[in-house]
This record gives sequence, structure tokens and C-alpha cells, in this order.
Amino acid sequence: MTTAVAALMLPVGALAQQAGFAIEVGPAADEYTPVRVGAHVQGPVSEPASSYVRGCQGSIMAEGDGVPFELTAAMAQLNFTAAGDGLRSMVLGTPDGLYRCALADDQGFAASALSNAGAGRYTVWLGADEGAQVDARLFASDRPVSPIELFGLDIARLGEPRAGRFVFAASAETGRQTLVSGGTLFAESEMRPLSTEYCAGFGRFDAADAVLTLDQASDRFSIFALSDRDLTLAVVDPSGRVTCNDDAYQLNPGVTLDAAPAGDYQIFVGGYSQGGDGRYDLFTSQGAPAFTNAILNLEAEPRAGRVAFDPGAAGQGQLLATAPVSANDPMEALPVGGFCPGFTDLSAPDLVMHMDGPQPTLSIYARSQDDLVLAVRAPDGSWSCNDDASELNPAVGFTNAQGGDYLVFVGAYNQGASGLYNLYASIGSPNWQSTTPGGGFMAPASLNTTAEPAVARIDYGPGTRFDPRLIFDIQPSQTEAFGMGDGCAGFITPGQPDVVIDAAEGLPQLMIYMVSDGDGTLVVAGPDGHLYCNDDFEQLNPGVMIPAPMPGAYAVFAGSYSGTGGMATLGVTIASPQWVMDREH
Repeated sequence: MTTAVAALMLPVGALAQQAGFAIEVGPAADEYTPVRVGAHVQGPVSEPASSYVRGCQGSIMAEGDGVPFELTAAMAQLNFTAAGDGLRSMVLGTPDGLYRCALADDQGFAASALSNAGAGRYTVWLGADEGAQVDARLFASDRPVSPIELFGLDIARLGEPRAGRFVFAASAETGRQTLVSGGTLFAESEMRPLSTEYCAGFGRFDAADAVLTLDQASDRFSIFALSDRDLTLAVVDPSGRVTCNDDAYQLNPGVTLDAAPAGDYQIFVGGYSQGGDGRYDLFTSQGAPAFTNAILNLEAEPRAGRVAFDPGAAGQGQLLATAPVSANDPMEALPVGGFCPGFTDLSAPDLVMHMDGPQPTLSIYARSQDDLVLAVRAPDGSWSCNDDASELNPAVGFTNAQGGDYLVFVGAYNQGASGLYNLYASIGSPNWQSTTPGGGFMAPASLNTTAEPAVARIDYGPGTRFDPRLIFDIQPSQTEAFGMGDGCAGFITPGQPDVVIDAAEGLPQLMIYMVSDGDGTLVVAGPDGHLYCNDDFEQLNPGVMIPAPMPGAYAVFAGSYSGTGGMATLGVTIASPQWVMDREH
């Protein structure tokens, strides 16, 4: 907040002299509270300004009409600023009896700054053309007063943009457009006067940093900047409206403009703190800010595959996929046409669902232990987005749903989130009661799940007549499984699985278990990357139970709790395990 502004009318100088009156100014109580006092000065001029300071222009008010300011205590910086139509100069008298002159620019703006100003009486005389009247605002402050604050930003007065002029050419297909690489940051004057709304930071306003031209109107586009320094950004649209931003992504600013008209956009890049040096990169993109430079690819093969909509199963809720969450790119980069929070992977859809014919109502929804978001592109090209339809789980609905391909992007509200989700489709409203959350952990990159197994590869399915059991030696290891996932313990050999089980479709469940001479552990990576771990399922013997397993390869890493290894028997069943040790191969 600022101190109260004194509004004094003519003859302010004479009033001060006659009444022994001075405008008092002093340091703020803390560094966060700016100090500013002001006066409205009016009156005739009568004396040459050059009689006070050689080379000073215009005529100033009479000696007795100077405006006195009493500085109650020393200040690190004291600024005097005057602004008014026809103002030519400002003469400042200091407590040591010296005078200094500040010439006004063509707007009628004059400023004088003093460092380490001592306490005492400061007097200001304002100058105009001979025979004219002074009518100006006068301020004493601890921070410079910007001419933008007093006159507004006049685009016509700006010089050529420091980093150049550019024509908008970004699209969803080409990704973001680079405007400036390694631009120089000038964090000098407050950006606050640019807008009555919050406009943080410091920039330079003799010219824009860059000018971006839109040849035609845009439904939505963004301008954003990246730097090692904490940046701010202000964009002036062709109508003169100013939009500011501080932290759109981490400490990097981004401005998104909806229903943007064609024309020139003046871009000012600033630093959150004043002074110092720094470099920035400036970009523009269609839609939301493309901070990750990801390119949307609707033609790529979906990560979780293609699924046919089953009206029979969808009556209660058809499980379309169980898959890992990928949350790196902003969902707003999708051409949704409105706000879409969260992050996804734009390189491909998560799933494509094909529906042969129309349905009166259709819902697509997802559930997870993470906070999910969901975006779906319908066959007619329209987009829908949702965050929290049921608790933290998203859903989108369609009325008179068309037949064709539905492209589904599953994401998370928080960038970098991981875990599993279950994706469903249903006729009518979402059937949340029949859903289960995806969850658990994904196999880390340190597990070489695709390597050939050290012991054996087993085919197992509903037609398997005998449950396989394998006798083998657990290798000693110093590689911890602790913290790898829920229930993971002991020490394993991650370079290759001990056993790979190729599970066929149609298994009601899959039980993988192990009996050993010591305290054994199991780490199993499923075909979808889901990690299953167990230490003590039956006494000191581990077992992993997977209900309704998806078909594919299950990589089994056998370990020991102490890392010493030992002889073991591994079994696979859909029934009850045989918790006994086989001693012969």
C-alpha cells in the first residue's frame, strides 16, 4: 500500500511559505511498503529556470512558490517526479543548498533521483514556457514513478522491438513456434502500471521485446517464455488490452488469449525481481502454452490399443483397458476449445474405441488411485474434457453418440504422476459402482523384463493340464528390491528374469508362488508393466495372486530377503499352491 496522497491546489508554494507548511515524507516501516506522497501544483511561472541551474529550460514558479518536502530521516533512494501538459523542467533544491535540473520529455514528464538522501528540506519548482501556467502532478517517492503509470502505455511512442517482429505460424501439427532464442532480459521498471490487474515484475518500456502479428483471428493461442530466471510476461493486444502472467509453468510465464483478433501483439518480457542479468527464450503456440514442445499426433498407434465397443458389456460398464498413466504434456495443448487441466502424453492417444453404430447416450470414464483427467475426441472431431466427475475420477458423456472412432487421452492432474488406471465405457451414465481403481506400481527401467529368462519360459493357460513347478537356485545378489513397489523386499538379480510365464487368455486368476530353504521374495512384472511383489504370503514363502490376468508375458524375478540366495521351487497355478519343497530336478 502507499501513503496518502496530498492533493494541494494553487498556490501550494505560497501556502507552504505563508503557513510554514511542508509535505512530510520518510522511510517506510518495512521494505515491502512503498512510500509515495504527491501534490497537484498549479500556478504562473515568472523566473528563468537557467537562473537556478545553467542550461535548464523554461521559466519556473517564483522562489516563494516552490513546493517544500520535509524528509524526516535518510532514505536509500528519494525520487521526485512531475508530469503535466506543457511541463518543460523541474528544479530541485536540496538541504545542502545545491540545485539540480531535470528536463521534461515531450509528454511533459520529468524525474530526478537521489541516492542516499539525507534528512532535511527539499524544494521543487516546476517550469513551463514563459508566460504559461503550470498544471502538473508532483510526487516524492522511494521508487521511481513510471511514465506509463501517469500517461498509460502509448504504443505509437515505442521504438522498434528489441528482438524483432514475427508472424504467427504455429499449429497443433507443427508444435510451438520459436520467436526469440537467448533474448536479453532488461528488468528495470515496474510492470505494475501496465494493468489495473496483477502485473508483477520489472521490464523495459522504451520498446517491446517482440511484436507478434496474427494475420487472421484465432480462437485461442498462447505466448510464453522459458528461462533459468523467474520471469514475468505482459502482452498488449491490438485493442490495447494488457494481459499479464507470472508463473504459468513452474517459474515461467505464459499468456493465453481467447477470441484473439488479427493484428499486432506487443510482448514485454520481465524479471520477477529488479536488476540483474538473464536470458530468455520466447515462444508462441496454438491453444495452451506448449512448454514441453510436444506435438499432438492423432494418427499414432494408441498406447493401450484399439478396442471395439461392446453394447452387451457396456450395459454394466465395459472395461476398455488397464494401462499406466503418462502425464508429461499439458492437456491444454489439445484443441479442446476450453480449459482442460492436467497433463497427458500428446505423442499418441491412450486408446481408440470404435463404435459400429450410434447410441442414444454414451459415457467414457476412468478410475485410478491417482487424480485423473480425461479428454475424448468424438468421430465428428469435437472434443470433451473432464477432471472430477466422481471424486477424483473423470468422465465424459455424449448424447446421440455417433458411430466411429473415439480417441481417448487419459492424464493426471499433477505432472509426472504415475500408476495405473482402468478405463470404461457404458451406455448411459457411468456405472461407478462396478469400477475398480487402477493402482500399484510400474516396473522400473532397472528391471530387464524383456531379457531371456535364466531358468525357463512357461506357457500357461486354461487348457494346461498340469500346474508347472520348477526347481532352481536363487542367485545371491546385492541389488535391493526394497522400495521398488508395494510389498517389494529382499534382493533380486534385475538383469534378467528367472522365469517368464506366457499367460493365455481366459485365466480366472494366476497364482505364482515360491518355496525355498530360506526367506524368499518375488517380484513379477506383468505384460502391461504393472509390478506385483510379495515377501511372506505363507510363513516365509512368497506368493503373488493376480485376478483375471491379462494375456501376455509375466517376468518373474526370484530373490531372497537376505541376498544370500539358495535352492527354491517355483509354482504356477489357478488353484491352491503346494507349499512344499521339491528336492529333485
